[in-house]
Parts: sequence; C-alpha cells; structure tokens
Amino acid sequence: MKLFQIIFFTAALFADLANAQTRTLRIVTYNIDADSTLTNNQPTFTNIVRVPGPPLPGLIAPPGDPNNAQAGGVLEGIGEERAGNDPAQPLDILALQETTSNPDSVAPVVNGLNTFYGLAGMYASSPYQATESGGFTGSGNGPNAIVFNTRTVQLLASVPLDPPGGTGQLGSGSGEYREVMRYQFAPAGVAVNVSNVFYIYVSHYKSGTGANNSAYRLGEAQIIRSNAATLPAGSRILYTGDFNTGVAAEGMYVTLTAPGTNQAMDPVNPAGNTNLTWDDGGSALEVKTYSPLSIHYRDDYQMMTTNVYYGTAGGLALVPGTYHVFGNDGSVPYLGKVTGGSNTALSNRLATNGPVFISAAQLYLDLTGASDHFPVVADYNIPLPAPVITSFNPAGTNLMFNVANCITGGVYTVWTTTNLALPFSRWTALATNVSNSGNFNFTVTNALNRGASQSFYLLQTQ
Repeated sequence: MKLFQIIFFTAALFADLANAQTRTLRIVTYNIDADSTLTNNQPTFTNIVRVPGPPLPGLIAPPGDPNNAQAGGVLEGIGEERAGNDPAQPLDILALQETTSNPDSVAPVVNGLNTFYGLAGMYASSPYQATESGGFTGSGNGPNAIVFNTRTVQLLASVPLDPPGGTGQLGSGSGEYREVMRYQFAPAGVAVNVSNVFYIYVSHYKSGTGANNSAYRLGEAQIIRSNAATLPAGSRILYTGDFNTGVAAEGMYVTLTAPGTNQAMDPVNPAGNTNLTWDDGGSALEVKTYSPLSIHYRDDYQMMTTNVYYGTAGGLALVPGTYHVFGNDGSVPYLGKVTGGSNTALSNRLATNGPVFISAAQLYLDLTGASDHFPVVADYNIPLPAPVITSFNPAGTNLMFNVANCITGGVYTVWTTTNLALPFSRWTALATNVSNSGNFNFTVTNALNRGASQSFYLLQTQ
C-alpha cells in the first residue's frame, strides 16, 4: 500500500507565518453635536429642525437622504481616505463626544456603519452609558461614548473616571463636567498580552474663555493625569476628545503634557512649546477643528504617550504622517467654509474601490451637516502574535485548516509541490483567500494529490 504523506510548512518565503506581524488601526475622535436642538439652513438640507438624540444629517448618510445609510456619510468617508502613505480602511475606533444616550445617539451610528459595510455585528459600542453634570444626558453638551470595529479590536474594559466624591461632583466643584471615560482595548482574534493592550481616554472639557473656565479644564486634566499614573509605567495611551482650547500655555494643556508617568504628547507640538496658539488667523489652519462652516478654532485632539508617538517597539505606535483633521488641510482660508472651492483636503485621497465611492464634494457637504466640529483621524500600528495553524484536516481531496492570530483582510495563499528540492518559484498556487477575522477558516478544494507518494504545502501571507 502506498504511504501518502502530507507535510505542511507554516514558514512562508515572503511573509513568514512564524514571525510577528502588525495590524493597522484607524482611530477617530469626533464631537457629533447630537445633544443640541438645531435648525440647519444648508442649501440641500431644507431647514431640518430636530430634538437632541439622533445623529445629524451627513454623519452616517447623505443630508438629502438621511435614511440611506448604504450611501454613507462622513464616518464612511473616513474609511475611504488614504492617510499619509496608508491605504484606505474602515475606521476601527470612534471616540464620541456630545452624544445623548446609547440608544438615541450611539446605536444609530453602529447600525449605520454595519449597514454600509453589509456586515451585522461588525461594529459595536461600549454598553456603559456615561453621564454628565446633573445626570442630564440630553443637554449640557452630552456624555462621551465609543464605537469600535469588532473584527479588528476587542473592548476589554469601560471605566468611568469620576471626580472625588463620585458623579455628584461632576460640574464646577471638580471641573469635570462630562464623565471622562477610559477604554481598554486589544486586537481582536488574538490572546491579550502586555504588548497589545492600550487605553483611550475620551473627554469633553468645559468650554468658554476666562479664568474660571480655564480652571475647570485644569481640574479635569488633573483628574486624568492622576488616573493615568495608576496605570503601569509605559502604558500605551491615547488622550482624545474635545479639549476646548487651542492655547498651549493653558493649565490643562501643560498638565497633560508635563513630564511624568504616562505623560501626553501633542503630535502637532511634540517639542511642548507653550508659546503656541492655534485659535487665531495667523496659526496653522490645517489643525483647526471648529467649525466646517467657519474654520477658526482648534478644539479636538488626539494626544498620546511618548512611546506611541515615537513608535517605541512593543506596543501601539503612531504611523508617521497620518495624524490629520479630516476634510481640512489648511487650503480653506481662515473663517472660510469647508465647501469652499479652494478645499483640497480630500483631493486624490479617496479610494474608488470601497463599498460606495463618496466624492470629495459630497463629503465636504456632509461635514457641514454632521457636526459643528471636524473629526481628527490617525492610524496606528499594533503588534500581533505570529499566526498559528490551530487545526489541519484532509476531507476527501480537500484540505481544511484554521489559522489563529490572522490580520483581518490579510491575503493567504496555499502553495504545493511534490518535490521539495524545487525552488519556490516552481511551486503551484492552489488557492488564495482573504481572512475576515482574527481566526480564519480556509478550505482548499481538490488540494490532495493521492497519486503522489508525498505532497508538501506552504501557507503564505502577504
């Protein structure tokens, strides 16, 4: 009887499955202004008057067709943008400010994204419902929340950061008006370890000018830095949200960026220069995040610990050149509208092979309705453990196997030969497939050659 051997090599020539890999995450912070009644007089919106709660027209669907989430809005457009040298990809984590409640403000965002991508359960939100001063989530600028892509990240914890004395002290007594949230994440589909855990703080600081409002913002920053100091030194942390200041000399900014355990770094000001201001016409226009109808303030930030900014090996790392304000590259004049004809922010940056191609002109219009803020976007790499073949079984002439620790969207090819002495260029490709999650089931039909005494197989990821 002929002995038939199946020998499967997990080491590929171009991308070794035995080596570590990285996953790129697109992280967004966005004040969506869902908490306030609005009369919108944009030309195509026809005087939309709404009560607090639902997302504004343009956020997840076109303003002229607000129930058509399959056509997409700003959030889906972020997923069609090439960021720096990074290709387009759906957003992975969305830090939200000015929501009202999870059912009214957050669930429609989740449902809209799932509808656009056609995958039920692709996006989810934290079950924790944050609150604000007085407990009124429908007013007072709304609580913070988070939405995430379940195919790429797993939410490990949702921790409210309340001032001393609890939620009853939210407000002027502490400076923290909206409950700050700290979310803990790791990549989906892989075992959690110290190198792939990271944290995101989501804040909406007190608005307004003057000494009192500056003092309130300082109080919230002190609460956040005190909490961050309780995390292990060297933790990978993002500090995100609507900071309501564009002045580097302000106490809250100085407190966040001060040296110490898990200090924050502003990628727009890595040197920590306290003489800078971004709230006037003479400063860099491309960092301003308020408002699409009159660009003049920098309110919204993604700060990060120094190890994230500098890309220190062993954890979450900023992809250089990807931090930016979506829809604003400084080409629109001070106090100008995002729909101005001079805007080049999305020119030649949108992928045309997504689920739906949304034009730059449409996205500029969407921005004017979706919020009175711009979203801030950045890409980050995070290490993943090496892929592991967890099972491998012949089924007739087919091969069936499961691979763990896959990169979602990774391309995998099975190659074969009956002569191991042949160079790889002469091996035969049997099948190519794309992983849809961290654990990937792959069936290769008609892969087994029973007429050969032995066959060799190699799984390659590209």
